[in-house]
Amino acid sequence: MRSQTRENDRLSKTLGQTVQQLKEIQTQSGQLAVENEVFQLRLKELSTLYPKLLDEIRNLKINPKRAESVSSTAINTEKRIITMLRDSIIHDTVAVKVFSYTDNYYQVHGIAQDSTQEVKIKYQDTLVQVVYLGPREKPWLWIFSPRKLQQRVTLKNPNARITYSEFIQIQRRKSK
Repeated sequence: MRSQTRENDRLSKTLGQTVQQLKEIQTQSGQLAVENEVFQLRLKELSTLYPKLLDEIRNLKINPKRAESVSSTAINTEKRIITMLRDSIIHDTVAVKVFSYTDNYYQVHGIAQDSTQEVKIKYQDTLVQVVYLGPREKPWLWIFSPRKLQQRVTLKNPNARITYSEFIQIQRRKSK
């Protein structure tokens, strides 16, 4: 009975977290960071509540049963640039005043005003990270050899490259 009550509490807390907003905080160095609570879901609950995330795990060629954690982060970057223009002629004296480019990941808009060019660039992407139980450390020992904890990280934008990723699992000592 008690375990059923705890399970119901866990599920109601998890469902309550699905509608939570990211909380912005300021780091010691003055940068903005966001935080939210961590979901604790069973594989069946993950497949019901987040089927696309489960598809991402499979897309990374990972058996969902071996996943230890999965993280999905959307990234949106926006930058406005104002710089000086130089005289130029395009296609026999056609003056270019405005330009625009948009695809699934980038939006670039530019406006020429007198001798300055204002450019607005917006970049949007999604990062997916899965931590899973990979191959065994010593495969010849079969079940007596533990599996290595590994991570796979991907970005949706095919033009983007991940240059650094690190996952550290902090283990706590069990009290005696």
